[in-house]
Amino acid sequence: MVKVASIDLGSNSTRMLIADITNGNITTIYKEHQVTRMADKLSESKIISKDATKRVLKVLAGYFKTINKNNVENVQIVGTAALRDATNSEEITQLIEKRFGFEVDIVSGEEEGVLTSVGVLNSLGSLENFLIVDIGGRSTEFIYDYDKKIVSKSINIGVVSLSELFFDKLPPLKKSVLQAREYIESHLLEPNAFDGRLLVGVAGTFTSLASIFLEQTQFNEKEIHLTELKNEDVFKISNELLHLNEPQIITKYKGLDPKRAKTIQAGILLAKEIISKYNVNSIKVSNSDILEGLILKKY
Repeated sequence: MVKVASIDLGSNSTRMLIADITNGNITTIYKEHQVTRMADKLSESKIISKDATKRVLKVLAGYFKTINKNNVENVQIVGTAALRDATNSEEITQLIEKRFGFEVDIVSGEEEGVLTSVGVLNSLGSLENFLIVDIGGRSTEFIYDYDKKIVSKSINIGVVSLSELFFDKLPPLKKSVLQAREYIESHLLEPNAFDGRLLVGVAGTFTSLASIFLEQTQFNEKEIHLTELKNEDVFKISNELLHLNEPQIITKYKGLDPKRAKTIQAGILLAKEIISKYNVNSIKVSNSDILEGLILKKY
């Protein structure tokens, strides 16, 4: 048995998993996520801002205190779309490495998708004819099986970039929502490969969606895992959200992380458009993703 940790430096949130791994089996010891918005204003500035860097470093400092208390033997840190896109990503990763003593591995969108699939499939068993969708802050990954191989494709659209483009005022104007839908449609992959597949949703947008659907008064990850939503459930929640401002979202949805209130409308609208485009009748939500995938691929 080995005690290990994985950290995901995402565009919207910074997440950590501490787990025991024995013969390819993961037992979660501790899991945490914090919304750090690393990609805040990145589309405009092309850099990760000083404020965003401070937020990430502060959260990482807390994570490493927890890691040290748990006597973790190995730590893996992965960076995704924000660090892929920022012109100052090397400066940020060097700062993290210097301060905490661990290298940051910046993965491509395709690598991100493959790692996510390892985590998802480990928790769901031997799935076939699946489509895993990982909506992030600046990118969205589509992972599916084809000819007994895992295929991963990444598109440059996510909740932070969508929010900055179309949801600067909440609730958004009808015109803004229409423009957002057209923008999403122009980026989505052609649907012919995805007909009749089981859609598995991972990461913050889908877990938040499940929390809203379950009417949680406090976010409960265990209850969320493998929650199934029909397409009409997603459409209903999306339509309700689009009429609310940020304080109303925080007040109405108690299980939602208040820091996600700025981006949840964009995220669930993106989920809704994906479901519509690919004729999906229902989705399953998985808590397992790239954090588990990182550990499983190494061990």
